[in-house]
Amino acid sequence: MNNIIKSVLVALTLFCSACSTDTIELYPIGDTEASFFQNESQMQQAVFGIYQKLSFFYAFRGGQNNNVYPVTLLPSDDLTTASSYALENFTGLNGSNSQLILYYTFAYQLINRANTVLQKIEENGASAYQTSPELMNYNKGEALFLRAYTYFLLWNVFGTAPLITERITDLDDAYPSNSKGTELLDQAIIDLKQASELLPDTWPSEYKGRLVKRSALGLRGKCLVFRGTVNKTTSDFTDAIADFNAISGATLMSQYSNNFDVKYENNNESLFEYQANSSPGSVNPFVGGSGGNDSFSVIGEIGAYWGMFNQLPSWIGNSYYTATNSIKNAYDDGDPRKSYNINLGATDNVNVMKYIKNTSYALGGNANGVTVNNPRILRYADVLLLKAEAIVRSNGSLSEAIGLINQIRARARNSNETGTPSLTPADRSTTETNRATVLEWVFQERRLELAFEEGHRWWDLRRRHMAGEIDLKTYDFGSLLIDCKFQDYNINFPLPSDEVVDNSNMNQNTGY
Repeated sequence: MNNIIKSVLVALTLFCSACSTDTIELYPIGDTEASFFQNESQMQQAVFGIYQKLSFFYAFRGGQNNNVYPVTLLPSDDLTTASSYALENFTGLNGSNSQLILYYTFAYQLINRANTVLQKIEENGASAYQTSPELMNYNKGEALFLRAYTYFLLWNVFGTAPLITERITDLDDAYPSNSKGTELLDQAIIDLKQASELLPDTWPSEYKGRLVKRSALGLRGKCLVFRGTVNKTTSDFTDAIADFNAISGATLMSQYSNNFDVKYENNNESLFEYQANSSPGSVNPFVGGSGGNDSFSVIGEIGAYWGMFNQLPSWIGNSYYTATNSIKNAYDDGDPRKSYNINLGATDNVNVMKYIKNTSYALGGNANGVTVNNPRILRYADVLLLKAEAIVRSNGSLSEAIGLINQIRARARNSNETGTPSLTPADRSTTETNRATVLEWVFQERRLELAFEEGHRWWDLRRRHMAGEIDLKTYDFGSLLIDCKFQDYNINFPLPSDEVVDNSNMNQNTGY
């Protein structure tokens, strides 16, 4: 059933049951919508509920086919697997793919939560926020950011999907059509502009990790660079540079490894990360199954699953991800990032160490690969390289862009675990005058710096193919699967078949 319709039917069912003659004299045993959203505490709980939905994108959920993280990781030249994943070799991708269905489902559940909070702030904000009136703007900024981030994800995965900016409460509104072009990015950019004006610069220490102004500025700049790449609009790059320049309080950590070490979560380089934690009691990765379960009384994982890198749980067999020879060869010998990210001495293909080397497992999660190590979704290093890209693409100073690249390379040189600086990677020449060469340097550095994180590599390849800068049809993905074959239409993954069938206003992506 259409996931949008499901949300509406739940509301209608609750309304109708409340009006039946058998129950009209009964009182609800818990909160109802009418009694909730009435004070700051309840509003805060609702906002935390939006954040909580992020856990579904990082949970194991009882099996490797229920873990949706591969949707962003596998289709790239950085990772490969001996298991037959359609997400890696593109062959056999269709609207029945369980991971794509879940990814789409979780995305719209999060969007629905955000839209509900935004509606309730509009309706009840004046009366609900009595003690700390500034909290109303902060909460609105958080909801807008999280909705925008989800639309950024949907655009990178599906290209097109329904654009919903208001809570749907009527079945007549439950059949939206596909978005077109970059409309999902367009909305994200609009939302993030408003969020950057509403979010605080910092939160009290007990709320460390919540979204702040620089989070919105960083993600908005990223969305602008992505849109500018495919639409070839110089104004997007100049606007992105302005957003990046407005970021304050963010710095590169002295050690590259600090960004993936559980001891250095929410550091000065982090602009946005998912707050992984131990579940009540201990990890139960089977609670909720493949469809998801939001009941906190039976909550499953709220940690982050990294077992796809170290073959946990052991019964996943060959459904683990290994570093390609391509990414190994991309690093200069002696680059500390290479030895930190990849176990070069591994005798088997279990060799990806990022998030594994300096981690801590959730209570009961060590056998299942479930950790409390936060995924760093947006880092300042990413922002600096995006700024360098925007400068190059907008005909800005090449020496300035190269200087940003060299900041990343200098930090890498000084991140040797022995404490002795490495000689590599050496600085790029600041006298280079070929704009195309510097642009390639940006993408090479993005690959080395951001390997095995948050879909960065695939999304960079995807947007460059869309812009006509590279041709993925002739690209060597370094896959262990002999039938890896990319077609132009694979730039967008298929929408869930049931969504398209149930909604006559939606069309399936071309090729599927």
